[in-house]
Amino acid sequence: PHVAALAEVRDVVLAELRSLEPLCSVPPAEGAFYCCLRVNVEADPMRVAERLIREHKVAVIPATAFGLTNGCYFRVAYGALEKATVAEGIGRLVTGLRKILESEDLRI
Repeated sequence: PHVAALAEVRDVVLAELRSLEPLCSVPPAEGAFYCCLRVNVEADPMRVAERLIREHKVAVIPATAFGLTNGCYFRVAYGALEKATVAEGIGRLVTGLRKILESEDLRI
């Protein structure tokens, strides 16, 4: 039952993140409890993460912490979350990223 529940959560996360295309893309990650989100504009990942926390009350980890330094990537973890919690958080993330990526002051 846990595998099926996790698969549902993963489907919610991936569907919502893919709604950000072409601003962002989600490289495949089979079998993980997280995914990487690639922002398809030049941006400082730490600056974007700080704005997501401050302005939208959602946190992601810049993927520079995991060795992804060529581009703006974030690690989005979902393995320990309930479906309702994921829906709330991923909604904030998607809304926040849309607003941030459309703002002029983000570009570097």
